[in-house]
Amino acid sequence: MRVRRTSTSVGRDAVMKRLASVGALCVSAIVMMAAVPVAARPLEREHYTSVDTDTFTDTECGAPITIDYVGTFSGLFMLKKGRAGDPTPYFFDNYSGVETFTNVANGKTATIEHQGLFKDLRIVRVEGTVYHFTAIETGRPVVVFGPDGERLIFDRGRIRYSFVVDTKGDTDLSNDVFLEDFEPAVAGPHPIFFEEADFCDLLDLLR
Repeated sequence: MRVRRTSTSVGRDAVMKRLASVGALCVSAIVMMAAVPVAARPLEREHYTSVDTDTFTDTECGAPITIDYVGTFSGLFMLKKGRAGDPTPYFFDNYSGVETFTNVANGKTATIEHQGLFKDLRIVRVEGTVYHFTAIETGRPVVVFGPDGERLIFDRGRIRYSFVVDTKGDTDLSNDVFLEDFEPAVAGPHPIFFEEADFCDLLDLLR
């Protein structure tokens, strides 16, 4: 089971784009391949997909409105081996998703798209099985489109997270105990992350 260690979900949920090396770096890589051992395989590697559906009636945004919801999510999840002999694995999730909200009464649909990469950058042991994690999420984790296809609002850029976890000394994420988090460092526009957008405004566009 994939369990994200941060207190923030990417659903936002969910979490970053990689930078690709080109040109001279590619030549250097070819030269070095003969001397560098093959990187260790990840502890876990999974291509995942899921589909969620629901029908609900909202009564908190003015007049009641009934919505058909469909969410489709996919991505590549990996746990990479800990470094310097430490068993604590590095988390990697390259994700995408599309959520649609359709007014049952008139067929108008709003769409939320997710595309990003979430990964652990650095893990430092504090004491015992308690570790301090630094992780980043990059890409466009949330993009909102109105019923006419117009892009309304989006998050874009990078968020650096810092948090403390008791890992219980193993590679099982499901038994991790979240202890503390710190103010994330945000680069780029993230109005949805900062709760500057109101879901009621989106529903109003579907009336």
